Amino acid sequence: MERTWKPTAAGVLSIISGCIEIWWGVMAAFFGNWMGRFGAGLGEWGEMWGPWAGEMTPMFPDIMGMISTAALIIGIVLIVFGIIALVGGVHAIRRRRWGLALAGGILSFPFIPFGAILGLLAIIFVSLGKGEFE
Repeated sequence: MERTWKPTAAGVLSIISGCIEIWWGVMAAFFGNWMGRFGAGLGEWGEMWGPWAGEMTPMFPDIMGMISTAALIIGIVLIVFGIIALVGGVHAIRRRRWGLALAGGILSFPFIPFGAILGLLAIIFVSLGKGEFE
């Protein structure tokens, strides 16, 4: 069986995209943590933003808590998908477990615009190099 560049390229692209995804996941989780801490103190000085803010002041901590929770969930999902993309990229480079290599490319695809381009190329190259996997 002839070894081509396609699985190697797919693995490298999947690894790069997975790293980008993990980075954004960590940033989203930190943002969520920061928003949760920031929202707890908003109720005290929210009225200084204007008279309309006085009515909304009791809702600020709840709103910030929801934003914090959503950002944390998104961050965790991105980190998990990025780890799977990294593992899939390693398996693509080794030409083992075609399904995991394809899953890594698929999970590196949907979230980040630059990562989506790399993930799409990884999916294409893994699919084209299917015959080289054990």
